[in-house]
Amino acid sequence: MITKHIRTWKGFLKAIDEVRSIYSKTIKELDNGKRYERNNLILFRGQANTNWKLETTLERATKKQFHVFDYVFGAIQQSHEIEAFTEKNWKLPTHEELQKDLNDNIDHFKVDIPAYEYLVYLRHHGYPSPLLDWSESPFIAAYFALIERCTEPAAIYCYIERPHGVKGGLGSKPKITLQGPFVRTHKRHFAQKAWYTVATQWDYERERHYFCSHESVFDNQTQRPSIIEQDVLIKIVIPGSLRSEMLKNLNDFNINHFTLFQSEESLIKTLADKRFLQK
Repeated sequence: MITKHIRTWKGFLKAIDEVRSIYSKTIKELDNGKRYERNNLILFRGQANTNWKLETTLERATKKQFHVFDYVFGAIQQSHEIEAFTEKNWKLPTHEELQKDLNDNIDHFKVDIPAYEYLVYLRHHGYPSPLLDWSESPFIAAYFALIERCTEPAAIYCYIERPHGVKGGLGSKPKITLQGPFVRTHKRHFAQKAWYTVATQWDYERERHYFCSHESVFDNQTQRPSIIEQDVLIKIVIPGSLRSEMLKNLNDFNINHFTLFQSEESLIKTLADKRFLQK
């Protein structure tokens, strides 16, 4: 992992520009003389403490290791109470349909996540989730890194899944799979320009994908740092002394609690921040 330390707001903007200039596009000269160009997706995640690991809310909630069917079916079993309260029918698969879906899509390298929209909905409402959330916007990530006051410096992670346009690996190794943003779910998903990743490891004996830590993928890279060609991770460390200034600048970009969460509570918090935090 590459680590960058900044000292000013301009330093933050420069660090983001550097990441984008290096990783935003893949360009290859082909044998026929033509040029191949591909835009790369760069995702950002903010964390209040630079020492915190990249952990999902599921990892924080329990030490149990779930395989995909076990976790998803358990979440589906609890949907009846949610549907009764919200009066929304999620049209989720039955036990048999879920098992068939996973059996029909067995792939030791790529994991299939059934009922994805429902899982995103649960994630946004605080249910322990294997989905690690990211944003297309470095500024939204910066807000989440800075809004929680912490004695340690904050961190913004930049993640590039395919800096060269392709991805490989061994089926038995931990891997990260990118899950797209195109779902019908809570409006804050779109306000936050959210994407998600899941980390899994294939068990050849049981023929199942088990959720694992994102850190295990990056830990494997430390053994071969000179040949990292996928799952690139860059950390930008932000000192606490910049917190108020950066939050004020982000608010000037219309990035605050209300615009990201769009609730009555978030409006009150935004007004409080304007009066007490940013002076």
